[in-house]
This record gives sequence, structure tokens and C-alpha cells, in this order.
Amino acid sequence: MKKTLSVVLLVAIAIIIVIIFKTDTVEVINNTEDTSPSSSQTETETSEQAVTTGLSKEDTTLTLTPQTVTFASGDTATLRLPEQFEISVVAENLGKARFMTMSPDNRLFVPDMVDYNLSREGRVLIFENFNEETATFETQTTYLDNLRGPNNVEFYTDAQGNDWLYLTLTEHLVRYPYRAGDTEPSGEPEIIYSFPNEQTEGAEGVVWHITRTIHFHNDTLYVSIGSGCNSCEENPNEDRAVILAMDPDGENARTFAEGIKNGVGIAVVNGTLYATDNGTDHLGDDAPSDLMFAVTENTHYGWPYCYEVNGTKYEDNSQPWIRKNIDCENVPIAFTSFDPHSAPLGFEYFDHPDTHGTLKNFFLVALQGSWNPEIGTGYQLVRVSEEGEKEVFMDGFITTEGERIGRPVDVLEYTPHSFFVTDDFNGRMYFVSTRKL
Repeated sequence: MKKTLSVVLLVAIAIIIVIIFKTDTVEVINNTEDTSPSSSQTETETSEQAVTTGLSKEDTTLTLTPQTVTFASGDTATLRLPEQFEISVVAENLGKARFMTMSPDNRLFVPDMVDYNLSREGRVLIFENFNEETATFETQTTYLDNLRGPNNVEFYTDAQGNDWLYLTLTEHLVRYPYRAGDTEPSGEPEIIYSFPNEQTEGAEGVVWHITRTIHFHNDTLYVSIGSGCNSCEENPNEDRAVILAMDPDGENARTFAEGIKNGVGIAVVNGTLYATDNGTDHLGDDAPSDLMFAVTENTHYGWPYCYEVNGTKYEDNSQPWIRKNIDCENVPIAFTSFDPHSAPLGFEYFDHPDTHGTLKNFFLVALQGSWNPEIGTGYQLVRVSEEGEKEVFMDGFITTEGERIGRPVDVLEYTPHSFFVTDDFNGRMYFVSTRKL
């Protein structure tokens, strides 16, 4: 009997040991699974992260849909843009509306060049009290007129707390004292810097670049000046095809970068100076690519000796060069490139925490479009990622029959969910915003 009880007791102990071992093993296995999220957990967490950054897959995928805009004349046009956005015409009869700037007192300043013949009829307009519901400005005022080649306005507050309005003209960079609410300058213009005022001597054809663009970053004033020709060697004593850096009063000017044929749009983003660049016109319809550079100081970007097509640099052997001192193999490849002759101009970078996912941490670049509509490149707004990847955000500014509806010049963020676009072909300003839910 005792022997039987002993056997039973041993069997019971063995069963208990087995149960404990299995339980511990299951717990270990479960703990291991807990440290590696299941696929459903990973999807949930990824979705939560996307919501946090505003960059969910659904938000960042661009699906363009046609939308009809109606002009004051009663004419209509069809533009395509992401389905999450809507577009309105907010101003017309603006001549050659160029680069937009918001003043310290929240008024929109827009230069009108009038034409490219350097007439002295250019002006600077002020738009005030924008109503998002009706997509209209309450007032429009002419701040300055009788100007030659106005392209760009910027504001700056000096160390003494004085506000200044800076204006680029073809021949000069000038500044005016600025007070909130001014409808005309409150003081006389001060010439900060002077530019070459005619085509490069000996250049063939009639091409030279008459616009100048400025941008403040901290207390440095950057100035972009285009070439005086389509393809030539510039006088080394003239500021041509360069970006300058200087003090706000124009002192201590230096060449920041060179070899940029026509860097029309410039801005510092996350500590880097970016510049769009319009290429030459003598290499045919398929070359060169138009470019956007991440500019570094003391760098030559190739013009007139080198050009780029689809990320590769080539020698321009269309004429003999006298002063060539660079190797095209050593010229930096652009941050991103666009179709030849598409004419990238102004751009905006969207980084507000509440920016819509389709734009957050992206550039939006205005492609004015080829001067010859038969080429047909450009006429778009293009979204560019921080890695330089491109996708069309908005098009329709040229029809399939070659009719030009507009030529986009500049993009300016208004709110985290909206922006303005200028057109210097038909003199219009557009407002693009997310659809109301």
C-alpha cells in the first residue's frame, strides 16, 4: 500500500512539474511576441505617426481633378489640382504680376512689371483685408508707380527697430522707410546697390535678364542677378549670373555663388539657400534641363561653360571659350531638375505644423512655361520633396491646343491650408485652399 502511494505521489509531482514548465514556456513565448508588434499593431502605429506628422499615405498621394475657374470677362478655364483643394481667381488686370510678399502689418505687396520692354510704367500694388469665404480683397492700392522693372519686394527691421521696404528694379536695389498702414512711401528712396543696366557688350541676340530677386535671412541680404546674355562670357567686373550676399545697407557685398544663369527664385530653407535657374535657349528644345540648386558659398554652378540634362553635366562646346577655368565634371548636380525651357521661378516651402499633408515639408515651385508655347513645357506648379523628387501639383495653364491660360510666377503661403499664385501672362492672382468639410 505504501509503495502504491509513493508511486502515485511521484506521478503527481511529475505532472505538476510538466504543467509549470509548459506555463513558463508559454509565458516566455508570449513575452517575445509582445516585444515584436504584430502587423496590425505596426499598421496602427504607422498610421498614428502619419497623423502626427500630417503625412499619411492618403494625404500625400496627388490625384489631380479638373476644376473650372471663371474670370471677370465671363470666360472660363479648366485647371487641374489635387482633389483636396479648390481654386479661385482673387484679382485680375494686374499686368505682369511678379513676386508676392506679406508686409509686417499683414498686407500683400505685389509688383507689376507691366511689360518686358523696360517701360517706366511698372508699379507696386497693395492688397488688404482678404476674405477667404468670398475669395476677395477689400481694397487694392497703388503704393508706387512709374517704375522700371519692379520684380520683388522684401521687408526688413533693423537693429534700431526701423522697418524698411526693399524693392528690386532693373537698375537699382532701393529701400524706403516703412510704417504700418502706409499707402505710399513715407520717405525718399535710398539706393542700396546698382546693377548692370544693359545687355552684355558683344552678346548675340537680344536676350538679357532684367529682373533681380532679393531675400533676407537673419541679417544677410541675398541678391540674385541674371546674365546679360543667353550664352557668353561676362565681363568679370560686372555682377552677372551671380548671387550676392551683403549687409542690409548694401555694404560688404560679396559673390556668394556664380555660374547661375538666371536664378529668379531664391530663399533660405532650413539653413540652405535654394535657387531656381533658367537654362540657355541655344541647345534645342530638349536641352538643357531647367534647375533648382541647393547653393553653397564660393561655388561655380557651370554657366556658360556647362549644362545639365537629367542629372548629368555636359560641356557646352557651341563656341570657343577664352576664360574657362572650371571642369564640368566638378560642377555640382542640381538639387532637382525640370523639363527644358519650363522656366522655374518662385517657390514656397511649407513647414507649418498644421500644414495639409499634401504640402507639409514640400516645396511648391512655379513653372512659368516655355517662352515658345509650341514647346509646351512648364505651365505648372510642381511639388518637390526634400529629396528632390517631383510631382505635378497643378496644371492646365496651357491647353492641348497650345492656348496659354496663364504663366505662373510665384507661390506664397497664406495659411497652413492655403496659398496665393501670381500669373504674369494674363495678370491674375489665384487663391488655392483646402476644401471646406
